[in-house]
Amino acid sequence: MRKVNILIAGVGGQGVMTIGLLLKYAAVKAGIMVGGTETRGASQREGSVNSHVRFGVLEPGEEYDERRGIHASLVPSGTADLLIGLEPMETLRNAKYVSSNGVTIMNTYEVWPVSVRAGEAEYPPIEKFVEAMKAFTPHVYTVNVNSMADEKYGGYTMAGTIMLGIAFATGRIPLEMHHIEETIRERLGNPEENIDAFHFGYKEGKKILSS
Repeated sequence: MRKVNILIAGVGGQGVMTIGLLLKYAAVKAGIMVGGTETRGASQREGSVNSHVRFGVLEPGEEYDERRGIHASLVPSGTADLLIGLEPMETLRNAKYVSSNGVTIMNTYEVWPVSVRAGEAEYPPIEKFVEAMKAFTPHVYTVNVNSMADEKYGGYTMAGTIMLGIAFATGRIPLEMHHIEETIRERLGNPEENIDAFHFGYKEGKKILSS
């Protein structure tokens, strides 16, 4: 059994848990073993939030062996194949989870903590976050998903779905596109626009990853 670990990090209101739940529901639809958990205690707007998603993928011809299944909800440190960061500070805060060969997608849209807004601290430049992340994995990609969503859809509502599409473009999510599309139709309001945003993110993700 091949295990695939994904960690989604951000702040409340960015859709961290929604992305995690979409991946889990899509895995059930695909018949893939899945587990995980979320931090809900800080899920008020702008509080730290993360979602752990763990897939157990059987190889062709392999029979299920309970001893090799997923027995823990949390992604172990240093094992995440994909880190989806919806905010720079929160991406770095969760850097310990990504593996040395893992991929990090970092949204560069900043959500300043109270100390920064009050002028008591400074928010580091994005370059500092990227430099720090590369100590964990060389595969770090940046994109301002909020700007993309605002330009194409007139607001930030679709930012999370765009980010899911970009993440899917990495090839690290062991699902087929139609599983995610079907799950979006079943679980999200305004499904057609969300599916359009997912495809838009996928196309943009291919460009980012090839640059």
